[in-house]
Amino acid sequence: MVGVDLPPSGPRGAHEPHRRPAGSAAHAATWEFFETTDPAEACEFLGLAYSTSMRMGSAGDEQFMRHVRRDFGPFCVNDLFMGMEARYEVSPIGSLVIVQPRTGWAEHRWANTVERVRPGDIAVVAPPHLPFTTHLRDLDTGSVQLSQRLLMRTAGFAEHQPESALRFTATQPSSAGLADHWAGSVTRVRSALAASAAAVNEPLAVGNIARGLAESALLAFPHTGAPVPTSADSHDATAEAVTRAVAFIEENAHIDIGLVDIAAATRVTPHALRIAFARHHPTSAVGYLRGVRLGRAHFDLLAAVSPVPADGPSTVAVRQEAADAALLAGVGARWGFTSQADFSASYHHRYGVSPGDTLAL
Repeated sequence: MVGVDLPPSGPRGAHEPHRRPAGSAAHAATWEFFETTDPAEACEFLGLAYSTSMRMGSAGDEQFMRHVRRDFGPFCVNDLFMGMEARYEVSPIGSLVIVQPRTGWAEHRWANTVERVRPGDIAVVAPPHLPFTTHLRDLDTGSVQLSQRLLMRTAGFAEHQPESALRFTATQPSSAGLADHWAGSVTRVRSALAASAAAVNEPLAVGNIARGLAESALLAFPHTGAPVPTSADSHDATAEAVTRAVAFIEENAHIDIGLVDIAAATRVTPHALRIAFARHHPTSAVGYLRGVRLGRAHFDLLAAVSPVPADGPSTVAVRQEAADAALLAGVGARWGFTSQADFSASYHHRYGVSPGDTLAL
């Protein structure tokens, strides 16, 4: 039942499973669709989808559930509609699931806490390491699911550190401003996924989306904290560390890397690397990586041949414009730009012309 594709002609039910890969081997994304009117089947599906065990309480015999997921491995973007009233007992999910209800409501209970989320709210369904119960009615919600390892890696924890080293201590954003920040991050991700198939297929773009969502969650929701700076970080923040980092970035800009990877290759902590670039370089390490990738995109555009438009009912000029736009979106996504607007603005700032102008040369 898990991992069924949404076909162009309409939804599939659980009796027609199909999965379509949509990414590289390292970032194999899937689009998944499931719907049912059987509450027990809904319970079974949700347990499989969220890698947990669930027990269902009272529910009617014939009630509707639909679940749509874009699954990228370390993170998922979900839409869930449950046209029913139901209660579930849920084992620890182990990942951070942040919901934004559109209609209906859900009430979550764990330990001595009761929390109800309604339209307009943003909340973690429950602390990832705790079992909980949920009571919902006619719930239509979007959600983002982030793996614990993605969150820990983004926060700067070493690979060998246990997952318990990072715990979220509240399920609500720390402030209204941070709630808006999270909502804006999710909106931009959903817009990018809807607008560009290229972004879904490119490891650098997907990696940047994953890190961006994890950074936003770590900023918005209270937690036990990332590794703290030490006196050794300041000592290690040398010009030589910057030189090593620059060499690593130049050699590996085509690979899905971020600050943690650069720091590990440079043999310093992420804190030390930030300090080193602040002291000895006009940009940050991530800014330098972005600049290198922008330069690679520039050379790709200089080498590109404007595509021949496919036959169709529209004019040649319109078809050529569409073919050029697809090529530009592909180049931007290949080098980690999930938004064509961001790619165009960054490119124009550096080169004084648009990517399209370069393609037309």
